[in-house]
Amino acid sequence: MGKKLFIPAVLLVFMFSVPQAFGQLGIYGGPFGGFSFQHPQLPDVDFEADGAFVYGAKLGLRILMFGIEGQYFRAVHDISLKELALLDWDGQTVDYSYYGLNLKIYFPLLILHPYVTAGFGYYTADISEIGDDGKAGYNFGGGVELKLGKKMSLGAEGKWHQVTLDVDIFHPNLSVGDFTLTAGLNVHF
Repeated sequence: MGKKLFIPAVLLVFMFSVPQAFGQLGIYGGPFGGFSFQHPQLPDVDFEADGAFVYGAKLGLRILMFGIEGQYFRAVHDISLKELALLDWDGQTVDYSYYGLNLKIYFPLLILHPYVTAGFGYYTADISEIGDDGKAGYNFGGGVELKLGKKMSLGAEGKWHQVTLDVDIFHPNLSVGDFTLTAGLNVHF
């Protein structure tokens, strides 16, 4: 008797929860800006950490407390060596970009929605006159979204990005991971 009631009970729960889930479906997008703090790393080479302005855009889909977001950002960092090295990179710039997808889990509290995020995407770095490379990498972090009515929200986010690139054939495995701290405006459709 228990097995016979299980399937109808599951169907009833599904019928009543699916319309509510679609009622909680939201598409959003918008620009963001902030700071990127990068500390390049190579074996046996010490670099100075550098901060730069970061800007980008995102487009996402949210269902209940889960979200998936496509994101692009770009930052241009200066390279400074801590000590004299055999590299001629001092004074160069790293043009750093990311294209990827991030998964989010929200913890909604009235108009304030904190979340955790993790993502995977394609990172590129171009050091002028030295070389460029692009590889897949990952990121993780957290943020908060402040709802301003049904159509707008403000967001702030901090994320750690990690990727290792082969920008110069003589010095492979350049780690250009960084920490980004951004804020932006979201428009909800």
